[in-house]
Amino acid sequence: MRRRSALWILPVIFVWALLVGMGKAPGPEVPMPEIDFKATIRDDQDIATKVTHSSWEGNIYFTGTRGKGTVTISFEKVKKVTSMGTGTGNKSDFQITLKNGDVVAVTFDNEAKFLGTTNFGTYRILAKNIKEITFE
Repeated sequence: MRRRSALWILPVIFVWALLVGMGKAPGPEVPMPEIDFKATIRDDQDIATKVTHSSWEGNIYFTGTRGKGTVTISFEKVKKVTSMGTGTGNKSDFQITLKNGDVVAVTFDNEAKFLGTTNFGTYRILAKNIKEITFE
């Protein structure tokens, strides 16, 4: 009788091992945009990180507000993004320097994320923690 009741444990352990092994790889995934934009991000602790496959919330353009309007600026046009400090509410102000030399003031939501991959893993940073982004 004891032997029979112990036999049900083996299939349960086997099924449990299969289900546990079906998990995803560690670490959050980041989108892989169709164009590989390389950038160096300097955070508010002055730590510089080089990334490839950069994206803003999964897109290859910045979306923010300028006054009462919404603007999108393609990474192709951007040379540098510099934090100008905290804006009103849950927002931060930035200056985007374009490759043609123009400078555009844009406000981003603090919770918006810049994403990319590094040689040591994935990278995510909130807008409120960005000091500067320089595109190669």
